[in-house]
Amino acid sequence: MHAVLVDYVFMKRDLRSLFALAGTKLARPGHMLAEDFEHVSTLCSKHHINLSGHSLKKLWELTTGKRKLSKEAKDRLALFAGFQSWDDLDDALHGDADASINYTDKDLRQS
Repeated sequence: MHAVLVDYVFMKRDLRSLFALAGTKLARPGHMLAEDFEHVSTLCSKHHINLSGHSLKKLWELTTGKRKLSKEAKDRLALFAGFQSWDDLDDALHGDADASINYTDKDLRQS
């Protein structure tokens, strides 16, 4: 239990320094951001979170709106969340549908 607490303290410290560093580096040129993503990747790997610098860059672009997910990627995420398609997940989140939509025949829903 003590080891877990120590890991948590170190992770919290590293995340705090990471956020401080990110705040000061956002104004940097794009070619320097790649170095920052690699640095973040190294910090994450210390906590057994394996994300490459390239993956972090993609994630950053998704969150800032510079990149959009393809329909196939959205459908894979929806399947991971237990839905048949992205449209079903979107309906459950923003409409009147719920997860029971996954247990009905798709042909019946369209009619």
